[in-house]
Amino acid sequence: MPLTPQQAEEFWSCADCDGNGKMTIKELKAAMTTKYNANLSDADVAKIFCDIDKSGDSVITKEEFMDEMVNKVSRSDGLCKLFKEFDVSGDGQLSKAEVGKLLARFFKERDPEEILEEFLQYADTSKDGVITYEEFEAFFR
Repeated sequence: MPLTPQQAEEFWSCADCDGNGKMTIKELKAAMTTKYNANLSDADVAKIFCDIDKSGDSVITKEEFMDEMVNKVSRSDGLCKLFKEFDVSGDGQLSKAEVGKLLARFFKERDPEEILEEFLQYADTSKDGVITYEEFEAFFR
């Protein structure tokens, strides 16, 4: 759920109620309930918390929070632009050849065929031989 910088600051102020610069899972759940009237299960809150807590130290710093809530939009936009740049056919999916060209740009030191097969093994979750944008984005998350 990308937020504007102002929305992210407002949410942070609501969540970090003790003002220690860190958000616990309990603070996250309370803020989501208060600010968004969200009725989330503990498992849903735990997933959201783990997605934001990149350091894995069981607290969310303001930097981690802002990075996830504000900067994620620009990362997502960048992935979309990259996908479209290499989707030369314009069909909304990357063929094996298109993926090969994309990978060749970023992995010059490795054997292109090896990295292509490795990428397809993990990214092509539908195993249909092409990469959709959803598969592409999920791979880089």
